[in-house]
Amino acid sequence: MGESEPIPNGAPDGALYLYRFGAAEFDESRFELRVGGLPVDLERRPLEVLRMLLRHAGEVVTREELLETVWEGRITVDNVLANAVAKLRKALGEAGAGLIVTQARVGYRLDGKVERVATGRRLVSRLDLKVDKAVPGRPNFRLARQLSGSGGSEVWLARHEKTGERRVYKFSPGGERLAALKREATLSRLLRETLGERADIARVIDWNFETEPFFLECEYGGRSLPAWAEEDGKLAALPRDARLDLARRVIEAVAAAHSVGVLHKDLKPANILIEENGEGGRRLRLTDFGSGRLMEPGRLDELGVTPLGLTRTLDSSSDSSFGTPHYIAPEIIAGAAATVQSDVYALGVLLYQILTGDLKKPLTTGWEEDVPDPLLREDIADATAGDPARRLASASELADRLRRLEERRAERARLAEAETCARAAQAALQRAQARRPWVVGTVAVLALGVAASAGLFLQARDARHAAEEQAARAEATAAFLRDIMINADPRQPGAGHSATLRDALSRAADSIEARFAADPVMEATIRETAGEIYTGLQDFTTAAEHRRRAAALFETMLGADHPRTLEARYRLGEALTNASLYAEAGEVLDAADQHAGARREQNDAVALAAARARGRFHLLQAQIEPATAYYEEALERLSRLQPDDARARHGLSLDLAQAYVRIGRQDEAVAILEALQDDARFADAGVSDARRATATLHYGAALLYAGRLEDAEPVLGEAIPALIDAFGPDSTQVAEGKSVLGNIYAASGRWAEAAPLIADVRETTCAAQGPEHLTCVMAGGNEGVILVQLGQAEEAVPKLVAARDVFERMMGPGTPGVQVMNYYLAQGLLDLGDGERAAAIVYGLDPAQLAAGSPGEEWPARVEALKGWAMLIDGRREEGAALLQTAVAEMERQSMQDWIVEPFRRALAAVDH
Repeated sequence: MGESEPIPNGAPDGALYLYRFGAAEFDESRFELRVGGLPVDLERRPLEVLRMLLRHAGEVVTREELLETVWEGRITVDNVLANAVAKLRKALGEAGAGLIVTQARVGYRLDGKVERVATGRRLVSRLDLKVDKAVPGRPNFRLARQLSGSGGSEVWLARHEKTGERRVYKFSPGGERLAALKREATLSRLLRETLGERADIARVIDWNFETEPFFLECEYGGRSLPAWAEEDGKLAALPRDARLDLARRVIEAVAAAHSVGVLHKDLKPANILIEENGEGGRRLRLTDFGSGRLMEPGRLDELGVTPLGLTRTLDSSSDSSFGTPHYIAPEIIAGAAATVQSDVYALGVLLYQILTGDLKKPLTTGWEEDVPDPLLREDIADATAGDPARRLASASELADRLRRLEERRAERARLAEAETCARAAQAALQRAQARRPWVVGTVAVLALGVAASAGLFLQARDARHAAEEQAARAEATAAFLRDIMINADPRQPGAGHSATLRDALSRAADSIEARFAADPVMEATIRETAGEIYTGLQDFTTAAEHRRRAAALFETMLGADHPRTLEARYRLGEALTNASLYAEAGEVLDAADQHAGARREQNDAVALAAARARGRFHLLQAQIEPATAYYEEALERLSRLQPDDARARHGLSLDLAQAYVRIGRQDEAVAILEALQDDARFADAGVSDARRATATLHYGAALLYAGRLEDAEPVLGEAIPALIDAFGPDSTQVAEGKSVLGNIYAASGRWAEAAPLIADVRETTCAAQGPEHLTCVMAGGNEGVILVQLGQAEEAVPKLVAARDVFERMMGPGTPGVQVMNYYLAQGLLDLGDGERAAAIVYGLDPAQLAAGSPGEEWPARVEALKGWAMLIDGRREEGAALLQTAVAEMERQSMQDWIVEPFRRALAAVDH
C-alpha cells in the first residue's frame, strides 16, 4: 500500500456540536435528529448529509463534496443522494423541508438561522492512534503518520524501529469496514496463489480479524499516482511514450487479476502506487481490492482459501455499490452488476488521463482533441463505449493493442493502400453518373456497409489479424462495385443503354455468394447493403431475401443472441413487413425478442432496431397506438446512440409523423414534417433527394388530414415532380403522390378529378407490387370509394368487397382498413336499396377504428347517419328519420363538407315523398 494526502475525520478541530434550526435540532455527539422535541428514526446516510449541510449552513455544498464525504466517493445508483435528501426532508416535516434548498445541477444548501453549541470533542483517530505509538499487536512497528481516514477506516504508515522497513496498516474502527478488509485479504491470497508474487500487485502480508482493532498489514508500495503526479508535474513532464508505458502496465496488472477471475471494481488513480528508485526507474503497483469481486467463487475451494468477507452466492445485486464517479461505467450507474467490461471502462478513462498528463481531467465531449494519435483515440473510444456489448471484451485486449501500436500503424498503412483500389472504383462509378444517376447513392450505401463490416470484424475475429483481413475486404468490395459498374455498361451483354440500378445490382448480386465464400462477415454486410438498396427501389421481396441470408450468416458466425445477429433479425422483420408478409414478419420479430431478452433494454443498438421494426410492423397494419409508441422509443434510442445521424432521424420522423396523423395528432405531424422541409440542411447531412421528396409527399398528406386542403394541394404540386426525378415516372412512389393528390380532390368533393388519378395509381401499384400487396389493395379500395361518390354504386361495390376481403385476410376483421371499406360499401349498398346487407355491415362499424384508418373527428355522426338511412330502407321509417335528422344536424354543426352530408340529406328528402 502507499501514501496519499491526509483526509480529516469529522470537524477539522475534532469538536462536536448541537445544531438548532427551525423546529429541529441535531446532536453530533449522539448522532440524533429531533423534530419538535421528539427523536426521529432516520438512516445514517441522510443524517451525515444533514451534518455536512449544517457545518456549511448558508453555503452550497456540491453533489461531488457530498458523495466524496458521505459515501466516500462510492455510490450505488445515480439518484442515491437525491433519495437521501428526500428522506431527510420527509423527516423534517412540512415546516422544515423547505430549509433544504436544491441548487439546480450543483448541490444543496441549508437555508435559515442555525444555532451551534459545542457538546464535546472527538479525536481525529477514533482508535486514539498517535505518531510514534506502536501498532497494536505489532510492537516492532511504530506509527509514522496517518495517510487517510473516514468514518469507516483509518490508514497509517508505520516503520520498523530497527530496520526502517515501511508497512501500511488499514484499520477498521468498530468493525465498520471489516467486511471490505476481509474481502481484500481473501482476494489478495487468491491472486498470490494463482499468479505468484507479482511486482505490479500490492501484497497483503498479514491481518488481524480476531480482536479489535481489526486491520490489514500491507507492503509499502510508494506514493499514490495523484500525489506522485502532482509533485513538480512529474506525470505531465514524462515523454508520451513513457506515459503510454505507464498506462499499459496498469492495464496489464488488471488483466492479470481478471485472468484468475478477480474484478477490481474501484479502479482510479488513487489505487495505483508509484515507487521511484534512485536511477530514475518507476515501480508500479495496483492496490486496494476491498471493493473487488470474485467471478468464480468455486476457485476458493480449489485453492483451499477461506472466503473471508465473501458470501458463497456473491449476490450481484450489491455489486454496483462500489466505484468512484469518474470511472463508473454507465451500466453500473443504471444498476447492473459489475463485469470485466465495467473495469475496462475505468481503464479507458485512466488511459486517457495518463496520456494527457492530467488525472483530474474528465472524459467529456471533445476529449478526442487531447489525443492526437488516431489509434489511441480508437482504443480509448472502444474501451469507454457506453454500451458494454460494444466495449472491448477484456483488459488483456486493450493491453495487447497498446503493445502492438507500431505494428497496428503499419497494418493501417497497408489497409489505406488497399482501399485506394476501392476509391478508384468509386471514382469510376461517379464518372458514370451522367448516364446512371443512381450510381453515387449506391456507392455511398455500400461504403457505409463496408465500414460497418470492419467494425463487426474486429469483434468477430482475432484482433491481431483484423487490419490485414480488412484490407482484403476492401479489395473484395472494390471488385463488387466494379461488378455493378460493368453490369451497367451499355456495351456489356444484356445491359443496353437504359440499364437500371435494379438490372445492374441484380447481376452483381448473383455473384455475391461466390465472391465472398471465404468471408461470411463481408457477405452478410453486402447482403444487408443490397437489402437497403432494394428497399429504396420498393422491391421489398428481394430486399427480404437478402436480409434473410444476412441474418442467417450472422447467426452462424456469432450466435443467435449476439447483438449484431439480433439487429439483422429485426431488420429482416422490417423487410418482411414492407413486403406485406405479416405472419412471417411477426414470427421473426417474436423470435428476435425471445433471443434478445434483457439485452434489448441494455443495448441501445438492438433496442433501436427492435423499436423501428415493431413500429413498421404495427404501422402498416394500421395498429397505430403501438406503432406510435415504438417510433417514439426509436427516436429516443437514436438520440442516445447516434445523436448526429440526421439520415436515420429523418426516416424515423417520417414514420412517426404518419402515425401521429392516424391517431388524430395532425398538428404534431405537420410540425414534424414541416421541419423536414429544409432541403439544404438535410442535403448537406446526406439525406437523399428521394427521401426529401418523400418527406414533401407526407407533408402534403399531413396537411390534407389536418383539413388544410388549400395548403396541401400546392405541396403535392412540388412533391410529385420531385418524386418523378428521384424514382421515375412509373414508380410506386409517384403513384403514392398521385394517390394523396387524388385524396385532396376527393376531400374537396372534386370526384371527377380524383377518379382518373386513383385509377392510374391502382394500375401502377398493382402491376409493380402484385394484387395482394397492401398498396394495390388500398388503391382499389380508394377507387371504389370514388365511384360511390360519383353515383356508380354497381361498379363500386365489387371493388370495395375485394379490398375489404384482402384487408380482413391480411389484418383481421374489425381492423381500420376493413372498417373504412365497410363504411363505403354500406353506403354503396344503401344507394342500391339493399338495406338488409347494408344493415349487417353498419352495426359492426366502430368510429374509433374508422378514425385510425382515415383520420378525422366526424365518424360518430357519419356512422349514426348510416344507421338511420338503413332503418329507412328496412321499413323503420319513423325511427330512422329521427336518427338521420339528428345525425345530419350534428354534421352541419361540425361544418362537414357538403359531399359528406349530401347523401344523407337526399335520404331524408326521400322520406317526404
